[in-house]
Amino acid sequence: MFNATDFTYDGVHSSAYNLLIASFDESNVTNTSVFAPNVKTFRMPRKHKFYFAGVEYPEPPEFDFSIITEDVLPDVLRREILTWLTGRNGFKKLEIHQPELEDYYYRCIFTAVDMIYVNGMCHGFHLTTQFDSPFCYGRPRKLKVSDNGEGKSVRLINDSDIPDGYVYPIVTAYSGFEPTDFEILNKTDSLYRVFKYSGLELNSWLEIDNELQTVKGREPGHFLSNFNKNWLKLRKGVNELVVKINGRMTIECPTYVLIGF
Repeated sequence: MFNATDFTYDGVHSSAYNLLIASFDESNVTNTSVFAPNVKTFRMPRKHKFYFAGVEYPEPPEFDFSIITEDVLPDVLRREILTWLTGRNGFKKLEIHQPELEDYYYRCIFTAVDMIYVNGMCHGFHLTTQFDSPFCYGRPRKLKVSDNGEGKSVRLINDSDIPDGYVYPIVTAYSGFEPTDFEILNKTDSLYRVFKYSGLELNSWLEIDNELQTVKGREPGHFLSNFNKNWLKLRKGVNELVVKINGRMTIECPTYVLIGF
């Protein structure tokens, strides 16, 4: 699927080096992995069938592809390119510039690089790529809510390709000219499980990342003691939320897309 197209990695466009994702293979039919987890099962003693116990990825997904250019890459350019692509301290954003992929991006790190030589001259690299997820990322859904503390009913759509699991949003709360508590009830998930924080100071903000389970604010401090730790989670589709805050709030729902590599 990545045939003769440009890309951006960690904010650097491949056109800076005239590089394209391409292949020397003349075949126009390729197979790439889309979804290949380990299925966990168990069987009770003396029973005659297995029971489903979930799926897991024991290792991050990997994919190999080549980047090439018609130009000869001298040693100075090779050093620049290798410095850009390798030795990074984490997963970086990878964007593939094809019409059907422009709204999505991956996060990956290159774990192995081989030189591609043609007639003794370097024209590119073969990359082994490790991704942080079997999903790529679409545009997140953002919901902005203002409330006077009495509560407001809103809807947030989780459009991720995860039908039987949850997606965990980022909640950012902003107080007004007085301290405030804030809470969110996801009626689509449970009528009793309330996400709640007490004592947001005046003219302040707080960000709660429900996937990473982190809380940070404008000033350094220990915020978890004011949070009931009912991390907010969203089901597939429309989620009916009741938001209470004397101020305003942004709820950002990530979009996980199962499109393959």
